[in-house]
Amino acid sequence: MEERSGYLTNRALTIWVTPVTSFEPEEKQLDTYTLEDEDELTGRLIAKFTFKNTEQPVSTWVEMFQKVIQILYIEDKSVITKLALSEEDNIALHFSTNKDAFTKSMEIGDGIYVWTNTSTASKLSVLNRLFKLYDEEPAELVFYLRDDREANEDEPGSRYELRRRYWTYALPIIQKAHGAGGSFSNVNPSRDNWINGFFGVGGFYLCCVANFDAARAEVVFSRSSKDENKAAFDSLYAHKSEIEAVLGTALHWNRGDDIKSSKIYIQLNNVSIENETDWLQMANFHADCTKKFYDVIVPYIAKQN
Repeated sequence: MEERSGYLTNRALTIWVTPVTSFEPEEKQLDTYTLEDEDELTGRLIAKFTFKNTEQPVSTWVEMFQKVIQILYIEDKSVITKLALSEEDNIALHFSTNKDAFTKSMEIGDGIYVWTNTSTASKLSVLNRLFKLYDEEPAELVFYLRDDREANEDEPGSRYELRRRYWTYALPIIQKAHGAGGSFSNVNPSRDNWINGFFGVGGFYLCCVANFDAARAEVVFSRSSKDENKAAFDSLYAHKSEIEAVLGTALHWNRGDDIKSSKIYIQLNNVSIENETDWLQMANFHADCTKKFYDVIVPYIAKQN
């Protein structure tokens, strides 16, 4: 039987020759951007970056941020050390020798920490300013981005499915606060960590952000013209004291000098989209803050446009 089996196998291979082909599957191309580009990369998925002739695979923007700063730090420790010890109100705010100075941070080295609980745009802004201090060319830092469609947004347990469930829960609360025909009336639950509401001024909008370690409510200036965004921000900043007095709280005013957009925001810490017990607090925060922004801040914007 074994001899017959061997004979049949050899006979089959003679008749049906194993096909030989030169075909190779097409390598998936990644989108590339540099630190010099002004494209909005928030929400995009990073796969790797190249800098100083070295390619580094990464899975998050935070990981890229940390690694690039560590490369710079190793090259010249004095620059970042000076920032960490400074009390000036500039890029130094992102560095500290005190780990507890930030809600979330990573160590660069030698007990120096960088603030990581920031947006992708903010991280890129910090890198742009660091590159100036180190006399590095922004075009030398290249990001390789994955196709967002690679991630299965409907996969149970994925962050996309979690976000969609949170917005499905939160949107009715937000929409009720703004009333019928309000800024978020035509908004649907999203797979992203943000949803936008509009108030009739092109390129400017309200934004709710839900992260794994915080929630934010924002007023965003994001027209195609950087100058128009900065002008609108500056006009509003002139009324900073009276706006914060009416709101009864201090706001974060982020002009974003190194990026195209600007924003004003308030942040709720120590909550997570991952904890459903936080959802009511987050949804009420998003609803109350964006409605107050609409009532107090939007009239100033409308007067200028």
